[in-house]
Amino acid sequence: MNEITVIELPEALQTPEARREFILQLEDKIQTETPVEAQVTSDDCPLIHSFGGGMYVREIFIPAGILLTGKIHKHEHPNFLMEGKVSMITEDGGARVMEGPQSLMSPAGCKRALFTHTPTWWITVHLNPNGHTEFTPEYEDELIAKDYAELAMSKIEVLEEPK
Repeated sequence: MNEITVIELPEALQTPEARREFILQLEDKIQTETPVEAQVTSDDCPLIHSFGGGMYVREIFIPAGILLTGKIHKHEHPNFLMEGKVSMITEDGGARVMEGPQSLMSPAGCKRALFTHTPTWWITVHLNPNGHTEFTPEYEDELIAKDYAELAMSKIEVLEEPK
């Protein structure tokens, strides 16, 4: 595996709360200030969805020079940077530069901002206990929280499930 270079963050981004707010503000700026012709589309970043063995595998191919934010995942899951070089910031992991191949675990609630220095191939693997065979809005709702309030509610629901 390749090395991970930790990026020293300014004082203003030293806490997880500050990094979360930075990522959310960055996402808002990307969504509201990027001209339509410069917005990244699914044609720019093709996805491959694969299902089997109680798992869902999501592959995304991202061109060089793309700045994006990810979604808030409800569950811990592995990630694989198969190819490429990226700079990444998360609220829990700080900031780092990674070059594939690399693997990492994303905790529940993880949201990241990512800049691709080179063309990038990224894979995530998620449990699929309900046996979905295609990526639908219903399955996305099982995996992704729309915001941190929904994430908090999903954690409460898990704690209250009967045993």
